[in-house]
Amino acid sequence: MHIKTTGNTVWNIGKALPAEAEQLAGKLGVSRFLAEFITSRGITDTEVAERYLFGRAELLHDPFLLPDMEKAVSRIKTALEKNEKILIYGDYDVDGVTSVSLLLLYLREHGGDVSYYIPERIREGYGLNKAAIERFAAEGIQLIITVDSGITASEEVDFAETFGIDVVITDHHECREELPKAVAVVNPHRPDSAYPFSELAGVGVVFKLVCALEGGKNSTRVCSKYADIAALGTVADVMPIVGENRVIVKLGLERLEKTSNDGLYALIHAAFSEKRSSKNRKLTTSSISYGLAPRMNAAGRIGDVNRAVRLLVTDNKQEAENIADYLCSVNRERQLIENEIFEQAVSLLESTSDYENDKVLVLTSDHWHLGVIGIVASKITDRYGLPAILISFDGDVGKGSGRSVKGFNINEAISRCKEYLIKYGGHELAAGLTISRENVDLFRKRINEYASQSFDFDHVCTVLNADMELQAKDFSLENALELTKLEPFGLHNEEPLFYMSDVQIREIFSIGEGKHLKLILEKDGVVMTAVYFGMAKENFPFFEGMNADFLFTMGYNDFRGCQTVQMYVRDVRPESKAYAAKHRSEALFRAVKDGTVPCPKEHIPELNHFRTIFLYLKSAIRDYGKVHSFSVFRTAAQISTDYNAVITPCMFNIALEVFNEMKLIELLRGEEPDSVSLSLVPTSAKVDLNDSVFLRNVKAMSEETNVCQ
Repeated sequence: MHIKTTGNTVWNIGKALPAEAEQLAGKLGVSRFLAEFITSRGITDTEVAERYLFGRAELLHDPFLLPDMEKAVSRIKTALEKNEKILIYGDYDVDGVTSVSLLLLYLREHGGDVSYYIPERIREGYGLNKAAIERFAAEGIQLIITVDSGITASEEVDFAETFGIDVVITDHHECREELPKAVAVVNPHRPDSAYPFSELAGVGVVFKLVCALEGGKNSTRVCSKYADIAALGTVADVMPIVGENRVIVKLGLERLEKTSNDGLYALIHAAFSEKRSSKNRKLTTSSISYGLAPRMNAAGRIGDVNRAVRLLVTDNKQEAENIADYLCSVNRERQLIENEIFEQAVSLLESTSDYENDKVLVLTSDHWHLGVIGIVASKITDRYGLPAILISFDGDVGKGSGRSVKGFNINEAISRCKEYLIKYGGHELAAGLTISRENVDLFRKRINEYASQSFDFDHVCTVLNADMELQAKDFSLENALELTKLEPFGLHNEEPLFYMSDVQIREIFSIGEGKHLKLILEKDGVVMTAVYFGMAKENFPFFEGMNADFLFTMGYNDFRGCQTVQMYVRDVRPESKAYAAKHRSEALFRAVKDGTVPCPKEHIPELNHFRTIFLYLKSAIRDYGKVHSFSVFRTAAQISTDYNAVITPCMFNIALEVFNEMKLIELLRGEEPDSVSLSLVPTSAKVDLNDSVFLRNVKAMSEETNVCQ
């Protein structure tokens, strides 16, 4: 049994505003092309555009606008003055590690008697816990500062108070109705928050705390020392790269290029030296997302998370190099474990009918590693287009991690099942839970009931939003370099995506051991090079000589000091005219097959057409075995090109129906009208196609119409 993948892909094409772009170009001193792009994203105000393009530390908001910031600063300064024992309590992901590290470095610099603690993922789980608090009390801790955690820790805060321990909470997760009774609760998501930007990462809140400790008006100094660490955590936690986050990440990436942090330098070198020298390497948000963050996350998932903290706070170059090598090794191990669990989860889904009607896929095991089930849940969601929750049991208690599709708040969905849960929390698209084994079936039933009633999964689709249509003349190295001014890219500030119509595919090459494609394209006399990652040649449904519409990003390739503009393909579909023609041909064949419309004579196959089509099918099956899910429309065009014949899609469809009726092929039509699969039926007997009932009916109806005319 196979879980049906939901949804389809929809293209939305934005438009530039030429008049507004002309004004922006003059006022900001940027190219007309760049100004047009900015307007395609709805930015027409000069001040907003300037902030967007030239983010500076001075543009950061006053940290004291955050709720309880004055209380937090006052309590921490008191602890520093009195030399109280301070403990920073964090989380085991990159956001948590960077939050701990940034605050630890700052407080140590200012003479604080400070230590840190990150709970062990599997044994303790997320957030403050009472057993740890008891140990802190025995150690004489007087102040706990939570980072990237604590907003739901009401009981734990009260418990700490019984030992005379004050708690300052800094967090960015969604708040519940009642806040913990801490000395201060600094969170931009508080209902009473007047802070202008609510999408800070946990490390972003810590960054603002440090700015406040510096007096609130010295953001430039804080950025110069800690923006690299803050950027790492912000990007790793997939926060929107807009507003204040954009400034932090932009400045952080600039600092990463020449970081004085020994740990970050070692990690950058270890992560990228295998591909090419990390020296003078341009670092982007992708460098963090795919290079640095997975290695640091691996420590919290299956390794020793404390090493990740030590990496960022050490001033010993050799120790930094050793830890960086360790993180790379652990990450490779994490990948192997992750792949194994993913295969097991897919097998579970596709080997039973139990999940056929589920809208939320709840999967359980006694053997899955808790540190990676969140990543696997994300992969399951990507594959099936449905929310997924993976739960790993240790005895009678299981811990789970869930991921969701856009529009379905999985944290809200889980909260509607809280009577079956021991613990839960999270975001709209990601959440965690703890559950007893006996409640799993009830939880699964309840969350699926809620999902069915609250969200239309049948119409979930992948939406690709192209910023604007690009003309062939604008496909240039100059413009590709101009687009780098829009960095950093990330959530809500995605890399520019362009649309180009009616592009001829001149050449198709396999690259990367057959895993990717290189295309030579042409439009309006402009020849373009394109790369389509993840698309094998045998799966590419287009042929050389065909025209197609493309969605792509425009970048540049820097090879041996020579820069060239390059297209990176995101999606391809038949060019607009062909797309319309395809649907017309499908509609015509359906009507002819149903007998509601006579077939035009030019679409009725003659003997030579039957021969040509059958020769092609024999050749295709000889090359590929059973022909699987090929396009009638595109294959008709291919046959016409290869055999110098005129084979229309309707004619091809009629021929397939006749061959199937006469037992020459075994034909299976897919869910899409244009998609078919077939295999040849071995036979030694001669077949007269004129014996086909379907063909005789098609011809008879066509002739009757001609007589009437």
